[in-house]
Amino acid sequence: MSARHARTAARPGWRSPTLNWHGYAPLDASIGAQFNAAAGDVAEGIRRWRSWTYLAIEQVKNQYRRTVIGPWWLTLQTAAMVSGLAVLFGSIFGQPLHDFLPYIGGGFIGFWLLSGLTGQGAGVFVNNASTLTSTRQPLSALVFHAVTFELLQFGHNLVIIASLAALGLVPLGVEILLVAPAVLIILLNGLAVGLWLGPTVARFRDVGPLVASIMQMMMFFTPVFWSVDDVDGSGRNALVAWNPFAYLLDLFRDPLLGEFPSAATWTGVAGVTAVNVALAVWVFSRARSRLPYWVS
Repeated sequence: MSARHARTAARPGWRSPTLNWHGYAPLDASIGAQFNAAAGDVAEGIRRWRSWTYLAIEQVKNQYRRTVIGPWWLTLQTAAMVSGLAVLFGSIFGQPLHDFLPYIGGGFIGFWLLSGLTGQGAGVFVNNASTLTSTRQPLSALVFHAVTFELLQFGHNLVIIASLAALGLVPLGVEILLVAPAVLIILLNGLAVGLWLGPTVARFRDVGPLVASIMQMMMFFTPVFWSVDDVDGSGRNALVAWNPFAYLLDLFRDPLLGEFPSAATWTGVAGVTAVNVALAVWVFSRARSRLPYWVS
């Protein structure tokens, strides 16, 4: 053992993450030690799935406490929004309603999930500062909780997709089986975003309002209400090629329209996921020990 590692191991309060998952690596610890501590945190967070699942369910219930239909208000609100937007933009673009309604429905519900995961990930540590500094739990559990909360709300909106399928507006071919892995990939990206964007916002508080402003714009720069095929080549590259949300949205919506995602979509999704996971590993490993100070 080198002299540096011997000094690190001898520091009071520091134990190997394999023995003590909540041990914070010293700020000057090696990259390997910081990664091991972060990996132990994530592993313990997964092991405590019952805790953050229960908290996410209670959070959804509390949003609609003392209402008659509870969380189903979210489904009704989304259904009203999808119907109104389909009628409005369908008339503007001259699209038949029976074709445009599933396009708007899949686009709006998919982007709602992407936007929610991004917003939750940005504020996950700042919004839970008191919990982070006063309780002993894996920090990744806060991110798992945020992702599960968005998944539960998304699940209520899937009733709209099921209704469109019952009306014959969503084809039930073999392509529909790709919706489940598409949602899993989106959730993986949401988890990764929480692990790298959450610490970034905790350290640089101006990033939070910046992310909120960008997400408001992305609603219109992402093909939710308009079709990529209606944009010329140069405009398509400017609006879509650089947009990570466009690839993830197409991965979810294309199977709902009876289409297999294109090779370009799969390539874009693979690139976006690789970048998010790499950032999550690097930032969470480096920032985990500093988070209690940044949010206090």
